[in-house]
Amino acid sequence: MKMTDMMKREKLMKSPAMTTCKGVLLAALLLLSGSALAQQGTIQLEHKAEQWESVTDENGAEQIRLVKATNVVPGEKVLFTVTYTNTGDQPAESVTITNPVPEHMAYVDDSATGDNTSILFSIDGGENFAAAPDLRLSNSDGTQRPAGASDYTHVRWIVGSDIAPGVSGTVQFTATVK
Repeated sequence: MKMTDMMKREKLMKSPAMTTCKGVLLAALLLLSGSALAQQGTIQLEHKAEQWESVTDENGAEQIRLVKATNVVPGEKVLFTVTYTNTGDQPAESVTITNPVPEHMAYVDDSATGDNTSILFSIDGGENFAAAPDLRLSNSDGTQRPAGASDYTHVRWIVGSDIAPGVSGTVQFTATVK
């Protein structure tokens, strides 16, 4: 990281806005750790929140790497990853993982991934889920509009096959701090 970038970040970290962002990230991590759900009792979930960091190596080349998200500011993106593992001795069936998009963050369009999963979204606090093209919001005049990525409140992954004992997988999405 260049010296001027380090000085800007240090100044920003001391600002009232940064204190709020630290609180938002902490709240987001606590929310994620308690709310990703798997319908099978033998599925263990591990949560991770990472941000992209730019560093300059000894040759002057800029490198981008993922690091634990600890200090994020408005406009920065955070990658949320859930690793699931079948810790039981039988295949896990009908596994569904649901995560909220943390408050004060906006889902980044097309960022949800997961091998062998169907991905659905909610715009009503996790009450109902549908594929992105099927989500619609009502306007005040009664007309409807397609829901946008910033309207999503939850992401849900439905694993497409049984998960054998000892097998792990990951699901991810990215959100931007508002």
